[in-house]
Amino acid sequence: MSDTAESILDIAERMIRSGGYHSFSFRQIADELGIKSASIHYHYPSKEDLGLAVVQRYTDRFMLSLGDPTERKRPIKLYVDAFNAAFQNSCNPCLCGVMAGESGKLGVPICESLQSFSEKNIAWLKQALKTERPDWSASKRESVASLIFSALEGAITFAGVTGQDTHLKKVSDSALKLLVDE
Repeated sequence: MSDTAESILDIAERMIRSGGYHSFSFRQIADELGIKSASIHYHYPSKEDLGLAVVQRYTDRFMLSLGDPTERKRPIKLYVDAFNAAFQNSCNPCLCGVMAGESGKLGVPICESLQSFSEKNIAWLKQALKTERPDWSASKRESVASLIFSALEGAITFAGVTGQDTHLKKVSDSALKLLVDE
């Protein structure tokens, strides 16, 4: 991928996380980069192509940062810490959480990519819970995985709105307590 294409994705991701998918235009990205909007269309023919590329890159990077849960010590803590670090690094909500809130106005390919982000996170969490809580049934691990993912997505979105991570930290602590209080 070229430096220009990567820079376009970086700016689009930042704009989406801070204002939503519909809050920016190719012209704004082009102005920030000092290029013509036609140059953006060269790399991403439509806004949907750009949005899809942003979501896919975000998903790939997030899942890569988590690694294999079976090879991690305390993988659920790692997962919770990843959400906290994401907020600390940008003070913005999760890209996919922001876009999911706009899903009624997004094309099918982007919505499918957002669904894939959710499915990959829940699958990762289920595997992590299998490692950390082998005594739990598969259905309980699936329920807790969905709960942890949804709670953290909601908490990081709220943190982005308020600019404070207090609620995110409370949810993070609660997610970890689910594993030790039984």
